[in-house]
Amino acid sequence: MTSHAGAFVLGLDVGTSGVRAVAADRGGNALAEAHTSISDPRPDSSIHEQDPQEWWRATCSTLKSTLKELQNVAAAHAILGVAVTSTSGSLVLTDAAGHPVRPAILYDDSRGAALARDLRRGLPSEAADFNASYSLVKAAWVRQKEPVIWERARHLLHPADWLSGKFTGQFGTSDDSNALKLGYDPEAGSWGSAVSLLGFPKGMLPRVVRPSAWVGTVCPRASEETGLKPGTPILAGATDGMASLIASGAREPGHANTTLGTTIVWKVLARNKPGLAQGVYCHRHPCNLWAPGAASNTGPGSLRSEKAGLASSELDRTVAGYLPSSTLCYLLRSRGERFPFLNAGAEGFFEGDPATPAESYAAQLQSLAFVERWGYERLADCGVAVGPEVFSTGSAAASPAFSQLRASVLRRKVYRCHFPTSAFGAAILAASETLFGGDLKSALQDMIRVKGSDRPNPAAAEHFDRIYSSFRAACTRRGYA
Repeated sequence: MTSHAGAFVLGLDVGTSGVRAVAADRGGNALAEAHTSISDPRPDSSIHEQDPQEWWRATCSTLKSTLKELQNVAAAHAILGVAVTSTSGSLVLTDAAGHPVRPAILYDDSRGAALARDLRRGLPSEAADFNASYSLVKAAWVRQKEPVIWERARHLLHPADWLSGKFTGQFGTSDDSNALKLGYDPEAGSWGSAVSLLGFPKGMLPRVVRPSAWVGTVCPRASEETGLKPGTPILAGATDGMASLIASGAREPGHANTTLGTTIVWKVLARNKPGLAQGVYCHRHPCNLWAPGAASNTGPGSLRSEKAGLASSELDRTVAGYLPSSTLCYLLRSRGERFPFLNAGAEGFFEGDPATPAESYAAQLQSLAFVERWGYERLADCGVAVGPEVFSTGSAAASPAFSQLRASVLRRKVYRCHFPTSAFGAAILAASETLFGGDLKSALQDMIRVKGSDRPNPAAAEHFDRIYSSFRAACTRRGYA
């Protein structure tokens, strides 16, 4: 058996607000981490775009910082692989050489809402329930609204696909979790009926591989810009939601994972693919399971607070005294929601008058927990068996107070792991192929450690049940149902 003593892998996550890298060994130890912020302009509530070149500059900076931190731990030749994760449904259109022909259109850009409705009417009832968050819809929007730009495009990619291409110098490959929202059917292993209906040229569609599959190696130019050694393997990553699921510790059917990053993402592991409903989609998990789930536009990124650091001990002490809260709210940074309800015109709201910023913040955390519960109820309505345990990832998952609140609202045991990030999930994917011989189950078992857990407080849960009913009624009054 080959020894991998001293070897490690790199996971890279390109999120809405920044790029994060983590270097990990086969024991799940994070040897080095780095983060670089990126700008996130929102000129209009329906528009959300970013410059892919800024992702690459931030990626290069982040990797150089990570490698510098690693100098006293391991040599550059010990890097056995790199995998990239990014936001689901975001679209990068490039020319034949991989140069973006326009800014990337991000997951919650809602300009394609009308096109999505038209597309759904033309598809069979069993087809995926496409909405404006899908990269497929975004591509159709560009073709219709920006025909000159469309004529220059040769590749339909996602951020992780494009970044992997920047590493290797070869573009046109995606993984089956990112390709899902471009119309790929992971069950059939081919492009679905929506792609045929839209008639996209086959040459524009990426080659699709499984997460952790070999994509290529670091080319000389990328080596010079990032500090990675030429020839370092690049492995296929996954969407941020799937990478978070992998990092969470969830591994058995019924295990649920909530990712609390900028937005809320739900995933539940299942043996069989369930029926789908509005806003629900289903990834194939690399451990031969299915992962039905959904994503919201609300989440910790929509919180309004004068407090800094969601997981700080000061904030935990402050908000606990204001829960349960009678203030009802729904948090949206911009117009439109996709799950647990679909409404392109939805706007955030507050009902109540909190006396202090801490009281307002507690009400907002409660609202996020309510949305999380609503999402799992929607999944259960689709026949998804949601078990009694929820595994948490994302920056907000580290807060003990928020974790306890969520446990009582969900009436489920909530777990917190040591490294609850998409970047760590990408590292696990890279490790499964390079350090564990393609055995993801062994990688999950050896690399993930639970940091803590919280059980429902029965008395608090009853109070939350009553307020949750009022919250749902407030949403219904606004047509959010």
